[in-house]
Amino acid sequence: MPCPGSDRDTFDAISDQINELKKTVKQQKNDRYKSEFDEYVETTSETYRPHIKEAAEKGASSWLTCLPLEEHGFLLNKKEFCDALCLRYNIPMKGVPKHCGCGKDNDICHTMTCPKGGYVHLRHNQIRDIEASLLSEVCHDVATEPHLLPITGEQFPLRSTNTADDARLDISARGVWRPMDKVLFDVRIFHPSASSNAAVNDPFKKHEQEKKRVYNQRVIDVEKASFVPLVFSTNGTMGKEADKFHKRLATLLSIKRNVSYSEAISFIRRRLRFSILRTSLIALRGFRGSPSTSNKINEDRDIDFIPSMSMHF
Repeated sequence: MPCPGSDRDTFDAISDQINELKKTVKQQKNDRYKSEFDEYVETTSETYRPHIKEAAEKGASSWLTCLPLEEHGFLLNKKEFCDALCLRYNIPMKGVPKHCGCGKDNDICHTMTCPKGGYVHLRHNQIRDIEASLLSEVCHDVATEPHLLPITGEQFPLRSTNTADDARLDISARGVWRPMDKVLFDVRIFHPSASSNAAVNDPFKKHEQEKKRVYNQRVIDVEKASFVPLVFSTNGTMGKEADKFHKRLATLLSIKRNVSYSEAISFIRRRLRFSILRTSLIALRGFRGSPSTSNKINEDRDIDFIPSMSMHF
């Protein structure tokens, strides 16, 4: 064991000083970037300010910083890339009809929330399937759309608890937090600019609490399991509950695949972000009109939404 004043002690002392200086410099740099960002946001018009803040959230920019790997679905063509930038900053897009097939005025916010065409369900189901696929690598008894056990006289403190016999959640798995313990998940993806979310200080917390009020007590009392609401926004960010779960999932995947934790968590976030982005881009220009009785596509038919008579801007 080296005695005090030895070269080893001197080296350790210098290393500690260097590490402290690195932390200080990093913190100063982050503070400077945050100050510059806040100053820029304050000088931006009210129209784009909320979208710039959303674009700066954790995970929202992962699609811009990764390699275009087709095998993982990290690939956009030039039209999709331009649409993604417009969606990111709420910039008007060319070629998008002014009226949706449901009959309402069309804009980016409407296309992200309109149920016509099934694109909202497509976005949800893609995330559900990705989560189930990742869980199946490291957990046991993974299932999608599992039915909950029926209620046989149990009483719940909240009247909002779902007591239907045919109630289902999105995913179930064993071994997430502890070996053999069962965890049930339910996915929700919301659009931050929707009127129901725009005035809420913390929309992630709002949606997580809504899910818990409906399912949490039933899962704990009847299923003897734990419940995790997986809440995402259309810009690719996720709630605290989902973030905590994905950190745990990344730890398990890093062990399973023999990769670093940072590689595992980055892969998970990018895959989820691209799935939400691609399904959102499909919803922007996807067909929402009534089914045609003829297979012939003519000049009077807009293949995106409704007849071209509604295309006049």
